[in-house]
Amino acid sequence: MAEVPVKMALPAPRAERMSLLFARCAAALVCAIGGIVLLGWQLPIPRLTHALPSLISMTPDAAAGILAAGVALFCFTLRPLRPISRMIGFALVVLGLAILFEDLFGFSLGIDQALLRGNMLAADATSAGKPLRMAPGITGSLILFGLAILYAKQGRVLSAFSQILALVILAQVLIVLAGYAYGVATYDYPFPFTSMSIYGALSGFLLALGLLAASPEYGIAAAIVEQSPAGEMLRRLLPGIVVLPLVIGWFAHQAEAHTYYDSAATLAIFAVASILVLAVFAWTTIGAVRRADRDRNAALMELRGQREWLSTTLGSIGDGVIATDPNGSVLLLNKIAEQMTGWSGAEARGRPIWEVFRVINEGSRKPVDDPALKALRERAVTRLESGALLVTRDEKELPVEHSGAPILGFDGSLAGSVLIFRDVTERRRTAQRQTMLVGELNHRVKNALAIVQSLVQASLRQATSRPAQAMAQTLAERLQALHRAHDLLLESQWSGASLKAMVERELEPYRREGGPKVMIKGPDVLLPPQCTSILAMTLHELATNAVKYGALSHNAGQLGISWKTTRGNRLLLNWEERGSLVPVAARRGNGFGMQLIDKGIRHNLGGDTKVEFRPTGLYVELNVPLEPSNEPRMKPQRAPAELA
Repeated sequence: MAEVPVKMALPAPRAERMSLLFARCAAALVCAIGGIVLLGWQLPIPRLTHALPSLISMTPDAAAGILAAGVALFCFTLRPLRPISRMIGFALVVLGLAILFEDLFGFSLGIDQALLRGNMLAADATSAGKPLRMAPGITGSLILFGLAILYAKQGRVLSAFSQILALVILAQVLIVLAGYAYGVATYDYPFPFTSMSIYGALSGFLLALGLLAASPEYGIAAAIVEQSPAGEMLRRLLPGIVVLPLVIGWFAHQAEAHTYYDSAATLAIFAVASILVLAVFAWTTIGAVRRADRDRNAALMELRGQREWLSTTLGSIGDGVIATDPNGSVLLLNKIAEQMTGWSGAEARGRPIWEVFRVINEGSRKPVDDPALKALRERAVTRLESGALLVTRDEKELPVEHSGAPILGFDGSLAGSVLIFRDVTERRRTAQRQTMLVGELNHRVKNALAIVQSLVQASLRQATSRPAQAMAQTLAERLQALHRAHDLLLESQWSGASLKAMVERELEPYRREGGPKVMIKGPDVLLPPQCTSILAMTLHELATNAVKYGALSHNAGQLGISWKTTRGNRLLLNWEERGSLVPVAARRGNGFGMQLIDKGIRHNLGGDTKVEFRPTGLYVELNVPLEPSNEPRMKPQRAPAELA
């Protein structure tokens, strides 16, 4: 029984898409902050500076760096634009290091002067004689962010280092923001406090969170968006871990600032309140985790049942089945696929499909486009193809037919593909034997017809009386009609005969320039073998009769043959002559033509016939089933007139 792996490729969950959306929104807010600060420096708008009194506390070069960092974060969330984000990150690192060297060695690169050239507000800001300097906190944050975005998604180790840098930025700006909330002048204290404007701290906070959210497939963001009890618990505890201590600490600080309690009492209140609030969060989280665990166990039991069902189904299928992930790597093989390819499931799992299922064209010996990869590329079911050779692991070649189909997730995303193939060696042998038998049958039938025709020709040469010669000639012509019908069956390997080709071959000798007019109309119907000989003889008798007495006996005659298929898979054929020369009375009797129509069409094929000698000429209507009928045959009925 085929083993179904536990880990299957699943479509990207909605939580990951929301994480990327959050990162883009954070990037947009950072760009807005940097743009507004630059606008405040460039344009003297009193309303803007009045509404945001500390707007110019961030220097122009810091605002430009923040704006560039926001653009880099947004580009990082889009795979095609990641090289641009890394270039901006490198530029931020270079800019930050240059500003640090400015502070250390006391020279100026003139970045702020270039941004504020000819601006009165810049003159006011620098009137004290001190040059504008980027705050050390902003400088460090930009350097760390530039390094973090350079190393993000560059392998497991470098990605972990990138996330550590983002956490360092987050810790730094949280301390600054908490200091602003509690009224602490952060520039008066040593590390971990640092000088940074509130807009710079807010921008650093958004940049750090956005960078973490931009990698939802691993790290901290992966743990938060994970659809599991652990992820559910983390999402519920996160607000309590981050927000509540800050809020409780703010209330405790306000109580101390208003002299309600001293510092020791406020610390005690802060500790006890934190314990109680976190305990409430933990209790509610435990209930949610229990519910999630019950749901997970129920889903696990259902998944085990589905795996067992899938394993049984794959084991009972007579064709080879290979499933892949969206990248074309093998996930599973059933027993038939293992036997045909020579790869075991454990050895093939994780390998590219083109290594396990190697197919070449039987004629050109060139590799064939893998159906699984084609299904992944086109997101469509590939048709069943033949004429291919499967090259097994031990370099044997098997003729196969194969097809592929994509596996789509519930949201339309691509989860993988499935490849189905079968060995057609035995089918080819059967087809070869059938072809050989058909060839032998054709040879024997041709020999039999040739013998009979030679006997008829010998009888014709030895006949002395005119009636005997006429009879032998008629018999030879009827054998020739059978021979033509046999040739039609031979062309289709006895699968049937073309009615249109049969009619055209029978009437071809009578279609000449200036001769009787012959009109043929009808779709190309494939006659089953059981109908071919009888209809060929019927058409021959009708044509012979028309040559002797009817429309084909003189150049002014007209013959129309038309047919169509009707309900019940039946053929309706009409034979209509115009311009007969011989009177109707001259053609009465009980000749072979009418017997053939009655006994052949009615009795042998179960069809219906209608024969009328109209003033304009002979009219015959044949209604023949194209499939064998189980209904009782109708008894032959005497017709009002006959064909000689």
